[in-house]
Amino acid sequence: MRTPLAIVTGGSRGLGFETARQLGGLGYRLVIGSSDKKKLTGAAKALKDHGFDVQSRVLDMASPASIKSFATWAKSLGPIDVLVNAAGILPESGNGSSVQGASDDDVLDTITINGMGPWRLTKLIVPHIAQDGRIVNVSSGMGGLQEMGGGYFGYRASKAMLNVLTRTLALELRSRGIMVNSVCPGWVKTDMGGSNAPRSVEEGASGIVWAAHLSPGGPTNGFFRDGQPIAW
Repeated sequence: MRTPLAIVTGGSRGLGFETARQLGGLGYRLVIGSSDKKKLTGAAKALKDHGFDVQSRVLDMASPASIKSFATWAKSLGPIDVLVNAAGILPESGNGSSVQGASDDDVLDTITINGMGPWRLTKLIVPHIAQDGRIVNVSSGMGGLQEMGGGYFGYRASKAMLNVLTRTLALELRSRGIMVNSVCPGWVKTDMGGSNAPRSVEEGASGIVWAAHLSPGGPTNGFFRDGQPIAW
């Protein structure tokens, strides 16, 4: 029986690493990508020390060339069962996160890495995703229109774009049985979330893993937190 394969971007730290760790525990072969080669090497070693079958490759979500190289390599590994788009950045802070105060560079970088990057990678990976495969876009309630508030303009816009990718792609891939969902992990204690966040990285990743491990015929075209639907 073929061992299922899961690709996790942003897999060198935080939610990406923990998602890969939990998927490894469920028996998946793992592929992790990250732009930081040193951290990526350390993360791969840590996962191998858990006894998991893991491969790693540098993946810069801001670089179309890097994304293409990664996808070309990944498709050689066999059918892909899961793609988790977990890589992301949040460079904005203080007044620099408002509509009026945000810098062009911060907003452009955030949308490029959090929105354009997953779109570019997913386009290349989709032809190689197995029947009943799963695509999980790690989004945020901050990108949901009904929860939209002030501040963090670039981040909110990037996650809203990721949600648009989920909704449109889910409809396009429904005939292949591929489930495409957005997941909000909540406010998590990571480098991005900070030490004041109320949720552990294990709690945040569990909802991502739930969506990545759905049974055939499971929900698609949804936005979830802890396995429960939330408003777009």
